[in-house]
Amino acid sequence: MFTDKISNNNSTTRPPETDHAPYLDKFLLWSSGKTHTKEYMESKTGHRKSILIVDDELSILKLLSFILAADYDLIIKKSGIEAIAWLEEGNDPDLIISDLMMPYFDGSSLIRNLKISGFYRNTPVILLSGAEDLAEKVKNMPFKIDSYLEKPFNPATLKTQIAQLIA
Repeated sequence: MFTDKISNNNSTTRPPETDHAPYLDKFLLWSSGKTHTKEYMESKTGHRKSILIVDDELSILKLLSFILAADYDLIIKKSGIEAIAWLEEGNDPDLIISDLMMPYFDGSSLIRNLKISGFYRNTPVILLSGAEDLAEKVKNMPFKIDSYLEKPFNPATLKTQIAQLIA
Protein backbone atom coordinates (compact mmCIF):
# COMPACT_ATOMS: atom_id res chain seq x y z
CA MET A 1 0.00 0.00 0.00
CA PHE A 2 1.18 3.52 -0.68
CA THR A 3 1.74 5.93 2.17
CA ASP A 4 -1.28 7.18 4.04
CA LYS A 5 0.28 10.35 5.40
CA ILE A 6 2.93 12.83 4.39
CA SER A 7 3.82 15.81 6.52
CA ASN A 8 6.71 18.23 6.68
CA ASN A 9 5.68 19.93 9.92
CA ASN A 10 8.04 20.04 12.87
CA SER A 11 5.98 17.84 15.20
CA THR A 12 7.23 14.59 16.68
CA THR A 13 5.37 12.55 14.06
CA ARG A 14 7.86 12.65 11.21
CA PRO A 15 8.35 10.10 8.46
CA PRO A 16 11.43 7.95 8.95
CA GLU A 17 14.55 9.17 7.20
CA THR A 18 16.10 6.83 4.64
CA ASP A 19 19.55 7.84 3.45
CA HIS A 20 19.53 5.32 0.61
CA ALA A 21 16.35 6.67 -1.00
CA PRO A 22 16.43 9.38 -3.65
CA TYR A 23 15.35 12.84 -2.48
CA LEU A 24 11.85 12.67 -3.99
CA ASP A 25 11.20 9.24 -2.56
CA LYS A 26 11.48 10.64 0.97
CA PHE A 27 8.10 12.23 0.28
CA LEU A 28 6.57 8.92 -0.76
CA LEU A 29 7.26 6.31 1.88
CA TRP A 30 5.86 2.80 1.72
CA SER A 31 3.81 1.59 4.66
CA SER A 32 2.50 -1.76 5.77
CA GLY A 33 -1.12 -0.68 5.40
CA LYS A 34 -1.47 0.75 8.92
CA THR A 35 -3.75 3.71 9.34
CA HIS A 36 -2.27 6.92 10.64
CA THR A 37 -5.38 8.47 12.15
CA LYS A 38 -3.55 9.59 15.31
CA GLU A 39 -0.87 11.35 13.26
CA TYR A 40 -3.55 12.87 11.05
CA MET A 41 -5.46 14.19 14.06
CA GLU A 42 -2.28 15.67 15.55
CA SER A 43 -1.61 17.53 12.32
CA LYS A 44 -5.17 18.90 12.28
CA THR A 45 -4.58 20.49 15.69
CA GLY A 46 -1.46 22.16 14.24
CA HIS A 47 -3.76 24.03 11.82
CA ARG A 48 -2.04 22.76 8.68
CA LYS A 49 -4.54 22.17 5.92
CA SER A 50 -4.79 18.61 4.63
CA ILE A 51 -5.14 17.47 1.04
CA LEU A 52 -6.24 14.02 -0.09
CA ILE A 53 -4.51 13.20 -3.38
CA VAL A 54 -5.92 10.33 -5.45
CA ASP A 55 -4.00 9.26 -8.55
CA ASP A 56 -2.74 5.97 -9.97
CA GLU A 57 0.38 7.46 -11.59
CA LEU A 58 3.46 7.38 -9.36
CA SER A 59 5.11 10.23 -11.27
CA ILE A 60 2.14 12.54 -10.62
CA LEU A 61 2.06 11.55 -6.95
CA LYS A 62 5.75 12.36 -6.61
CA LEU A 63 5.32 15.68 -8.41
CA LEU A 64 2.33 16.72 -6.29
CA SER A 65 4.18 15.69 -3.14
CA PHE A 66 7.22 17.71 -4.12
CA ILE A 67 5.09 20.77 -4.90
CA LEU A 68 2.74 20.66 -1.91
CA ALA A 69 4.37 18.82 1.03
CA ALA A 70 6.04 21.93 2.46
CA ASP A 71 2.72 23.73 2.87
CA TYR A 72 0.13 21.01 3.48
CA ASP A 73 -0.38 17.64 5.10
CA LEU A 74 -0.81 15.20 2.23
CA ILE A 75 -2.72 11.95 2.24
CA ILE A 76 -1.83 9.87 -0.82
CA LYS A 77 -4.09 7.16 -2.25
CA LYS A 78 -3.56 5.26 -5.50
CA SER A 79 -7.22 4.58 -6.27
CA GLY A 80 -10.74 5.75 -5.57
CA ILE A 81 -11.30 2.58 -3.56
CA GLU A 82 -8.39 3.39 -1.22
CA ALA A 83 -9.63 6.97 -0.89
CA ILE A 84 -13.17 5.92 0.02
CA ALA A 85 -11.83 3.43 2.59
CA TRP A 86 -9.71 6.17 4.18
CA LEU A 87 -12.64 8.60 4.24
CA GLU A 88 -14.93 5.94 5.75
CA GLU A 89 -12.54 5.77 8.72
CA GLY A 90 -13.81 9.25 9.61
CA ASN A 91 -10.99 11.30 8.11
CA ASP A 92 -11.86 14.75 6.80
CA PRO A 93 -9.46 16.44 4.36
CA ASP A 94 -9.70 20.14 3.62
CA LEU A 95 -9.38 19.51 -0.14
CA ILE A 96 -9.34 16.57 -2.54
CA ILE A 97 -7.22 16.40 -5.69
CA SER A 98 -8.23 13.49 -7.90
CA ASP A 99 -7.27 12.09 -11.25
CA LEU A 100 -10.23 11.52 -13.55
CA MET A 101 -9.07 8.33 -15.24
CA MET A 102 -8.10 5.51 -12.87
CA PRO A 103 -8.81 1.78 -13.07
CA TYR A 104 -11.73 0.15 -11.20
CA PHE A 105 -13.13 3.22 -9.41
CA ASP A 106 -12.32 6.37 -11.36
CA GLY A 107 -12.28 9.98 -10.23
CA SER A 108 -15.77 10.62 -11.52
CA SER A 109 -17.19 7.77 -9.42
CA LEU A 110 -15.22 8.90 -6.38
CA ILE A 111 -16.41 12.49 -6.61
CA ARG A 112 -20.01 11.46 -7.35
CA ASN A 113 -20.03 9.36 -4.16
CA LEU A 114 -18.53 12.21 -2.14
CA LYS A 115 -21.02 14.78 -3.43
CA ILE A 116 -23.94 12.45 -2.70
CA SER A 117 -22.79 11.99 0.89
CA GLY A 118 -23.85 14.65 3.33
CA PHE A 119 -20.49 14.77 5.07
CA TYR A 120 -18.18 15.47 2.09
CA ARG A 121 -20.62 17.41 -0.09
CA ASN A 122 -18.87 20.73 0.58
CA THR A 123 -15.28 19.46 0.46
CA PRO A 124 -13.57 21.29 -2.42
CA VAL A 125 -12.36 19.10 -5.29
CA ILE A 126 -9.71 19.73 -7.92
CA LEU A 127 -9.82 17.33 -10.83
CA LEU A 128 -6.62 16.52 -12.74
CA SER A 129 -6.66 14.72 -16.04
CA GLY A 130 -4.87 14.23 -19.30
CA ALA A 131 -8.20 13.56 -20.99
CA GLU A 132 -9.06 15.47 -24.11
CA ASP A 133 -11.89 17.99 -23.76
CA LEU A 134 -11.63 18.02 -19.97
CA ALA A 135 -13.59 21.27 -19.75
CA GLU A 136 -16.50 19.69 -21.63
CA LYS A 137 -16.40 16.57 -19.44
CA VAL A 138 -16.45 18.66 -16.27
CA LYS A 139 -19.30 20.77 -17.64
CA ASN A 140 -21.39 17.64 -18.29
CA MET A 141 -20.84 16.07 -14.87
CA PRO A 142 -24.00 15.91 -12.75
CA PHE A 143 -22.15 17.30 -9.72
CA LYS A 144 -20.03 20.36 -8.97
CA ILE A 145 -16.27 20.31 -9.57
CA ASP A 146 -14.62 23.27 -7.84
CA SER A 147 -11.63 23.37 -10.17
CA TYR A 148 -9.83 21.31 -12.78
CA LEU A 149 -6.46 21.23 -14.49
CA GLU A 150 -5.28 19.39 -17.56
CA LYS A 151 -2.08 17.37 -17.33
CA PRO A 152 0.58 18.56 -17.71
CA PHE A 153 -0.30 21.40 -15.35
CA ASN A 154 1.49 24.50 -14.10
CA PRO A 155 2.46 24.05 -10.41
CA ALA A 156 1.93 27.76 -9.70
CA THR A 157 -1.61 27.55 -11.09
CA LEU A 158 -2.34 24.51 -8.91
CA LYS A 159 -1.04 26.26 -5.78
CA THR A 160 -3.14 29.33 -6.58
CA GLN A 161 -6.29 27.25 -7.03
CA ILE A 162 -5.65 25.38 -3.78
CA ALA A 163 -5.13 28.65 -1.89
CA GLN A 164 -8.38 30.05 -3.29
CA LEU A 165 -10.37 26.94 -2.33
CA ILE A 166 -9.09 26.40 1.21
CA ALA A 167 -7.99 29.85 2.35
